[in-house]
Amino acid sequence: MSAGFEQNAEFLALAAREARDETRRLLARLEIVIAGLAAKDPAAGLDLRRSAVEFLASAGDGVARRGDAFLSVVGRPQSERASEIEPMIVEMLESEAGGMHVDAVFEMLTEMGFEITKGNLSVKLHRMLKAGRLISTARGFYALSTMERARRQAG
Repeated sequence: MSAGFEQNAEFLALAAREARDETRRLLARLEIVIAGLAAKDPAAGLDLRRSAVEFLASAGDGVARRGDAFLSVVGRPQSERASEIEPMIVEMLESEAGGMHVDAVFEMLTEMGFEITKGNLSVKLHRMLKAGRLISTARGFYALSTMERARRQAG
């Protein structure tokens, strides 16, 4: 009988981890949408951000508090977020078929609270290019490679 309880506990722990990971992915995408809206209409972007933070706070997200400038995932300390820059870049470029200029990527990352210099971002983009995750469509413009797009659609 104890094996069944242990298996249930493992399953519940795995399900909770998967739910947290999916929540983080969805919040990252929401942050991209908010940043895009804010670039076109700052008032609407701010209003949507406030609504999202209020929703998270009312839903019991302990990190999101009323009045926070960022969503809970975005508001984590920089030390916890350094490993999230590459996935965030991939998320941004996934919705841009023609690619994005390095300046636009930099601007969106800084709006989301990432602390990175343009030089470090250029190095990171170049490494992603060499790894086959990105392609360069023109000088300073980057897009997802077909291999990366296929990998993301499959997974």
